[in-house]
Amino acid sequence: MRPTEQRSSVRANFPFKVQFKVLTREEYETIKRSCDAMLSKGNRGLAIETTGSDERNNVAILNSSLTDFLIRIDEKLDRVMAILSKDLPDKEVFNQGKGESIGGSGMTLKGGIPVELGQIIHVEVTLSKFPLTFIDLFGKVVWVSPVDEEGATMYRLGLEFIDLDPNDSEKIIACVFEKQRENNRKRKSESYEN
Repeated sequence: MRPTEQRSSVRANFPFKVQFKVLTREEYETIKRSCDAMLSKGNRGLAIETTGSDERNNVAILNSSLTDFLIRIDEKLDRVMAILSKDLPDKEVFNQGKGESIGGSGMTLKGGIPVELGQIIHVEVTLSKFPLTFIDLFGKVVWVSPVDEEGATMYRLGLEFIDLDPNDSEKIIACVFEKQRENNRKRKSESYEN
């Protein structure tokens, strides 16, 4: 029997920044409908004309990253303005967390708020700053483990992605492969030094 490649099973352990908040099923459905409506209007990304096939491929990646970046700036500015003006209810504020591992089907994160099994978590993940790899995810909590960290109780959460866009899945898998290549290069470099 030949093993089959399961790209969604690819996983890497490395730290990355996350912001997250717990959603009710109704909040999740509302956000999902809103996202689906925006996607049905079509992709209105930036278009830059270049010559040569290699340049076009590079520009397409840059366009996608740049478009994501500009959209995120707008969302973050709205959130900052609402927080500063005290107009944003506490339940709308994202909590800061730390991603510990990620793969094509789920992730592990650590945060300071308790959650229950089965709850839906909205997660904003920054996997890489260059190229910008920012992903907006939804996950269902499949396990919770309290952790004592410097006298404070933190919660390690295992999330299974729900409704993950195939493009976002490919971004995650590409980032995981890149981190694995970096680790392999580092190990080889250390073994040559010894």
